Amino acid sequence: KGGFKAGSGGWCGGGIYFATTPAATDSKAIGPDSHTGFIIEATVDVGKVLQMTSTCDRSMTGKKLAGQGYDSISFNPGDGDEYSIYSKDRVLSTKESSR
Repeated sequence: KGGFKAGSGGWCGGGIYFATTPAATDSKAIGPDSHTGFIIEATVDVGKVLQMTSTCDRSMTGKKLAGQGYDSISFNPGDGDEYSIYSKDRVLSTKESSR
């Protein structure tokens, strides 16, 4: 309830992170409570995408990214592409997804 919320840290700072396929979440969602819920399939307006290196920028913020003229980040930390956004308003729709 209430939609997505940006985190406080991560490869690209405190963003909202998305994998590109359900299978990709197997290696990306690796916290202690991961793999106990379900996958949310989301339609996201990524806008103008900044391509980053595999280590991204842990100090990134929505304000910093917007100041560079971008809306989202794409990067690959070594296990497949990810996107990071910084505003929940970029999530256009969601639904529960099956594997």
